[in-house]
Amino acid sequence: MGKDREHVNVGSVPLRLYLWPHRFLYVGPGLDAGMHRHHAAQVCWGLGGRLRLKAGPQGEWEELNGFFVPPDRPHAFEASGATVAMLYLESECVEFASLQARLDSRDGSAAFEPSPVVAERLRALVSDGGSIDAADLASVSWLGLERTDPGARGRDPRIAQALALLSAQIDRPVRLQTLAGALNVSPSWLSHRFAEDTGVPLRRYVVWLRLRRAVESVLQGTSWTEAAHAVGFSDSAHLSRSFRDTFGIAPSSLFRRGDQLSISFAD
Repeated sequence: MGKDREHVNVGSVPLRLYLWPHRFLYVGPGLDAGMHRHHAAQVCWGLGGRLRLKAGPQGEWEELNGFFVPPDRPHAFEASGATVAMLYLESECVEFASLQARLDSRDGSAAFEPSPVVAERLRALVSDGGSIDAADLASVSWLGLERTDPGARGRDPRIAQALALLSAQIDRPVRLQTLAGALNVSPSWLSHRFAEDTGVPLRRYVVWLRLRRAVESVLQGTSWTEAAHAVGFSDSAHLSRSFRDTFGIAPSSLFRRGDQLSISFAD
């Protein structure tokens, strides 16, 4: 199947990253990612060239125009030779709660095929760049959502407090028993309810949050070693291993592109 995959020339295609507090958008040349899983839901579409997805370690490779992966679901994909748009959406935000209503269990990828207008907006981001507002419009339109409050969705206030504590103290060691004590709940209750509310176990959420903070720091000029220590990783090698486990690629696959990489942050 892979031999017949359409390839496009992406050698000179720039890589553009757009980051919001609750999601981020990658547009540019496709990558091949080994088996991994992450806290965010992922929507991917080939703007030029087709993709291959392997859903789970025991799954079969399938050739697709695009795909949807729920939070914390192991998967691998091959997209080198294609131009792609990949949107990662954290499960604790309002947008993901709204998004769940659109999911079609029979064909999740088809539910997120961009309309011609949205596809053109995404291609414009690849070819010409664009403001964070233009990327936001493309992302929200792609998901089929109204412009909504991107903040935390309604949930048990103790889980909301846990998320706030983790965000404020991510540079420190995180212990389930200590966090449960601060919330005046049992560790078993917190472990179960946290995974139920966020779609991912507490330990994996902590890794996700640390990685996101570290990558944002590096994108703003901090060294990998400084970024790793600032968020609680033992060293840059520990950060790199966690990045590969989470995204299926080494950090260098993204950050070696020099002036072909552009980054935009929401205010």
